[in-house]
Amino acid sequence: MTYTNDINRLREIGYECQTNFSLSLPDSNQSCYLFQCSKITRCLPGKRISCIGQWQGQTVFAKFFIAPNRAKTHWHKEQKGFQLLTEKQILAPKVLHDGKHKQDEIYFILYELLKNAADLKPVWENTNESQQPKLLKQLTRTVAEHHKQGLIQQDLHLNNFLIANNQFYTLDGADITEIDCNNKQLAFNNLALLFAQFYPSNDHNIEVALQDYCKLRNWPFSQSILSQIKSNTLEIREKRKLDRLAKTKRSCSLFFYQQTWGQQTICARKYRTAEMQAFLDSPDSYIKKTDLLKDGNTCTVAIVTIDNIKMVVKRYNIKNWQHAFGRAFRCSRAVSSWVNGHLLQFYGIPTPEPVAVIEKRWGPLRKEAYFVTKLISGETGDIYFNSDNHTLDDKRSMAESTVKLLKSIHELNISHGDLKITNIMVSNSQPVIIDLDSMKQHWNQYLFNKAKKRDIKRFLKNWQDTPSLAKIFQSYF
Repeated sequence: MTYTNDINRLREIGYECQTNFSLSLPDSNQSCYLFQCSKITRCLPGKRISCIGQWQGQTVFAKFFIAPNRAKTHWHKEQKGFQLLTEKQILAPKVLHDGKHKQDEIYFILYELLKNAADLKPVWENTNESQQPKLLKQLTRTVAEHHKQGLIQQDLHLNNFLIANNQFYTLDGADITEIDCNNKQLAFNNLALLFAQFYPSNDHNIEVALQDYCKLRNWPFSQSILSQIKSNTLEIREKRKLDRLAKTKRSCSLFFYQQTWGQQTICARKYRTAEMQAFLDSPDSYIKKTDLLKDGNTCTVAIVTIDNIKMVVKRYNIKNWQHAFGRAFRCSRAVSSWVNGHLLQFYGIPTPEPVAVIEKRWGPLRKEAYFVTKLISGETGDIYFNSDNHTLDDKRSMAESTVKLLKSIHELNISHGDLKITNIMVSNSQPVIIDLDSMKQHWNQYLFNKAKKRDIKRFLKNWQDTPSLAKIFQSYF
């Protein structure tokens, strides 16, 4: 294990270059003991490092506050939040020790590392849909206890909770503040913030969760309160969506962004390795080595392997100078696909995971562009529905799931724009929507209604030569 003990280098640890480190930290008697970081769990470069490590012979979770001139302020907020949780007897990891590094303005807090603990977000995502209401009820009870004790978590999201021994533990003391425990408006707004963290498909659980909350608080439940919270939930979710989509076009913890005179590149950080960078620098060299899935005038599609992961690359070609001129000043179809892929992911709608997008440029003028996604196993809808390998009951069930998928995007005022059946994949027994460059979320209801009708008309056109399938799909619309 390689460690750095250079304090200044802590502020150089970035999103991707995360070197383990060691520091001598003073205990309550000002005797120094070596802390050795074994795993960085989160890093906000130059601001805060969260990690797991060894100190005084035990494994601990640690937070280091390293922002110049701001570290002490951030440290105090975290301290105060956990003090409030302790005073109000809210379950939270125990603070073992905190203090200041002797040689620099670096502050730290060491917490007990809970055994067999799991972050709530992945637990929720891996829980069967039928079991999720039970988890939501437990989470609602935890939030109700916060409010009952006069506390509120202003940055309320699933990553701020741990599950250990079937109990919920609250994290992130920096956003814990005191409130009047009888302030219903603040409490209900905070509940709306919680519900906005989930996909729209979970909104049908809001009523039961709110009833549970009101019962725990001895407050009356009413349809007007439910309507208010649902409205606030949609408003907060919309703000979260805009924030998420804005991040897809800049460098942050999720994405790497780079722009030069000749190219704009955006890549999901978890896939950005040396080999991925080599691909981003020269995508055509990888495409030339593979068998093409499609080689047309407007686009070329290939499967490439990067870091032993199969990925689909769609290159949007320039046909001639007129086409080049027409595309030079507009957002490329690749970037539209990239943003739309993240839009669908935000809403929990199945689509291949976006990996990267590349625009070749001459300064501000756009040329060829590339959109990269993870390859999903499965078959296109035309192959599935015309195959003898699937029973009529299977096809009927898949048709129902496909229509449900299309209705879910239409409920969000999203039109696909090109609903050929080849743009629906069947993967792991569920439909997945692909080819997103014509997708659009509408703000004008009239224009959306027209686009929705075109979507349905184009989709039903797929079955004009197979009346038996057409009848099945028409029965669901």
